[in-house]
Parts: sequence; C-alpha cells; structure tokens
Amino acid sequence: MRKTLFVLGAAALAAAGVARAAVNAEPIPPEFFQQFAPLAIQLLQAQFPNPPVKIDPQPEKIVGSHVEMKIGVVALPDKNLTPKAVEEAGDKDVPVAVVVTRAVTLQEGEGTVSKDKLAIIEFGDAARLPIFFLAVRGNAAERTLLVYGKEGKPLATVPLKKQAGDLNVPLALKLTDIDLEKKTMNATFDLSGTWEGTLKMAYAEF
Repeated sequence: MRKTLFVLGAAALAAAGVARAAVNAEPIPPEFFQQFAPLAIQLLQAQFPNPPVKIDPQPEKIVGSHVEMKIGVVALPDKNLTPKAVEEAGDKDVPVAVVVTRAVTLQEGEGTVSKDKLAIIEFGDAARLPIFFLAVRGNAAERTLLVYGKEGKPLATVPLKKQAGDLNVPLALKLTDIDLEKKTMNATFDLSGTWEGTLKMAYAEF
C-alpha cells in the first residue's frame, strides 16, 4: 500500500512538473492597444524618420501576444499589406509590419543579434524596446521574409511557406515553443492569410 501511494505521489509530482513546463502565450487585450498604439506610432515616426523599410502603420489591425506579462511581441501591419501585395512581391521590399518586442529579440547562432544592430524605441525613462521592420520579397512559388533593425542590411531572412488562412486579416501572430528555461521561443507571422514564416527569438533585457 505504501509503495502504491509513493508511485501515485511521484506520478502526480511529475505531472505537475509537466504542467508547469507547458507555457502558452496569451493575446494582449485590445484596450491596451488603444492606449499604446498612438504613442508608439508617434515615437516611431519621430525617432526613426528614415527606417530601412517605410511602414505606414495600421493601428486598428495591431496584434500582439505576451507570456506571463514578462515578454511580449506586438506587430503593426502596413496599411497596404494585402494578399495581392504579397503575391506580387518581386525583387523590391514590400512593407509588412513594424514589430515591437519586450524582453525578447532575434536569435543568432547560439546567442542573440548584437544590440548595436538593433533599432531601439525609447518611451522616455519608462522603457527601451527593440523594434524590427518586416518586409517580403519573392517571385513565382517562393517568398522570403526580411527582418531589419536600424541598418539597411537584413538581420535575418526567413523562407515563407504557402498556407491558406483568413484573407481579411492583414497580419496574424502566434508565439510557440516557449521554453522559459532555455529562454527561447518562436514567433510565426501570417501574411494576409497567404504565406507564413517563423522567427526564432530569445529573451534579452534592454
């Protein structure tokens, strides 16, 4: 009997450990965006008048997710991001979105992208948040997502895969494979319900 109770207790503890290890992202409430978006766009345009990719933000279509209020990813899609714009992308960058993150940045090898390559938006003394400018290029059956920091050379290029999604949603975002121990996760962007690409990201403080 005692042995049986020990085995059951061990199984319960193991199950609890698995439950704690499973971390899911949650969508950021729309009311937060109503307060955040106007100021973010104003600061973005003031602090980065000549970005690597010119994004015309569409604040009413902003999307974002957070993990335990510790890290977050927010994306403001470009006003001209449509299925047609993505499908007709050629050798020139088609603006996709500007992405603002909290305590997370791009992975590079075993570490993260050097901070001196990043564009940082400053909210006075309250916060310093990295931002990334996203664009798409491609011809025929191939598309590539390009991620820029403060320079004209992409920090990362990610192959996109064709998929069938909601054509009426310019940009969707989901955070997956969240590992709090390794401090890594994936951010997948769905471009106008036609193509999607995943960025490998890691935690970092700014």
